[in-house]
Amino acid sequence: MFFGLHVSIGKGLAKAVQTAEGLTCECLQIFAGNPRGWARKPLDEKEVLQFQNALKGSSIKKVAVHLSYLPNPASADAELYEKSILAMGEDYRRAVNLGADYFVVHPGAGGEQSKEGAFGKVAKGINAILAEVRGETVFLLENQAGGGKELAGEIKDLGLILGQVKEADRTGICFDTCHAYAAGYDLQTAEGLTETLQEIDDAVGLDRLHLLHLNDSLGEKGSHLDRHTHIGEGKIGLAGFKLMVNHPALAGKAGVMETPRSSDQDDLRNLKVIRSLIK
Repeated sequence: MFFGLHVSIGKGLAKAVQTAEGLTCECLQIFAGNPRGWARKPLDEKEVLQFQNALKGSSIKKVAVHLSYLPNPASADAELYEKSILAMGEDYRRAVNLGADYFVVHPGAGGEQSKEGAFGKVAKGINAILAEVRGETVFLLENQAGGGKELAGEIKDLGLILGQVKEADRTGICFDTCHAYAAGYDLQTAEGLTETLQEIDDAVGLDRLHLLHLNDSLGEKGSHLDRHTHIGEGKIGLAGFKLMVNHPALAGKAGVMETPRSSDQDDLRNLKVIRSLIK
């Protein structure tokens, strides 16, 4: 496994690569615009080229773009659903234009509709986007903590959604450790991790697990509390992460941390800790 961080694009796309390099990242994740807003300014072609050139001269192996916070591709509200799919399509187009390896999306929450109906809505939106926007960027669905009406607290949900998506070679999953633990998956023991990986394999195939979000959990197992914390300082603990980063089924996967950050020292510490666990 190789490691990196979610980094800000606040000072520009190329600067995000430089920041990741300075923090010793081997992979990185970014937003494609303001994560808390719907509006998107057109990407500046010069800045896109600078980003791509910065990557070529760097040690970054994989790049992920994460969908912003507002879209809900499972929404039961017709207006919000349409707005969400349009926003998701725009951010996917940006990921493709940037040359990103992965585009990460939370399946959202289905409200009062049936889970099956919500799964179908997410899959319909993905199918429409993949048909309209061609490219090499792999579209990844991320497991969620499963609170309230959230989808994909159970890994099998991801398989039920992706099973309705037409282009299997262009889709896969991102596995978030905090979300999984909060949803009730045992990531602290070898037996629990083996069972979790088997469920991933059964649902979608381990070959379609492209990216991990390596986040410790402030909440207890099964609490459905989506609260990330530093590696080894939460309920999963160092022993759980040591099992994960050394598991042969996860060898060669990209692991991005979305841990709390007040300064570069937080990021550097998390990278140092996770790397120290490799046998």
